[in-house]
Amino acid sequence: MQSDSLQSEKNMEYQGLNYTDGDVIVFEQFGDFFQSETNSGQWTMQQQFSAMNMVVLLVCYRGTVQLRLNGHDYKTTPGQGLALLPSAIIERLMVSPDVHIRGFGFAVTAMENMFYIYRRTWEEALSLNDNPLVCLTEEQMQVAEHLYQIAQLERRMTDSRHYRPMMRSLAQSLLYMLADIISSTSAESDMLSSSKEQQFKRFVQLLWASGGKERKVAYFANQMCITPKYLSVIVRESCGKTPIQMIHSYTTNMIAQRLRATDLSIKEIAHELNFSNESFFGRYVKQHLGYSPGKYRERMHKEGWKS
Repeated sequence: MQSDSLQSEKNMEYQGLNYTDGDVIVFEQFGDFFQSETNSGQWTMQQQFSAMNMVVLLVCYRGTVQLRLNGHDYKTTPGQGLALLPSAIIERLMVSPDVHIRGFGFAVTAMENMFYIYRRTWEEALSLNDNPLVCLTEEQMQVAEHLYQIAQLERRMTDSRHYRPMMRSLAQSLLYMLADIISSTSAESDMLSSSKEQQFKRFVQLLWASGGKERKVAYFANQMCITPKYLSVIVRESCGKTPIQMIHSYTTNMIAQRLRATDLSIKEIAHELNFSNESFFGRYVKQHLGYSPGKYRERMHKEGWKS
């Protein structure tokens, strides 16, 4: 039963989403993102967002939120976050009159693309279904608030030619914030449990250090003093991908970043990333990005990516 100190979220003013794109949604009212089913008394994600298959993080700064989530009762207090996985069923949603929250929605596809090299992080994210309440540090609370405020400012800059890349960068920052919160909930998140996990981490570090300039599995295996075959076993067991898939994915990201956000010529980019010649570079880009280097750069600039 609703107490005198609590009011139904149904009565709170709808203010609209603060920011949304295909990967991230930012909001500050439950009604911005959730809808009440009058007959059942349940709350679910609004239809246009449920189709996005999203994970939602509610960060509580003031007041309390009481709800029944998937048949279990929870109460959030300041300094806590509440994680909601897709298809969450919310009942008996009540909030205190002084409630102050920030809400962040993350598309599962975006999370999978980002976390595939962090298998532990992704597994921890899925475990939030059983333990949706997380305690946040003061620093994490501040980061969430700062990113929310940045979203508020940047969404007013739609006339800027840099608007879309700025918002995409913000979306990536929000995903990293979520990864940090997820990892901090596990006491073992920073403890590598096996030699293979240590070696996988070493491979990822070498891949990042290469800057996209090395594209042979043998190079990384030699750096690690193991065979290419054993490196393939390690990577497959750690993230389900092959070393060459990860190498191509990272190299492609480095190429795309230079094509859309720098004024380097195609020849300069090919040379910087150690491609033998411009012709081979063009074929590589076409294979992995679907366009020639020039066409890809032109397309990105039309969409708002411009340094």
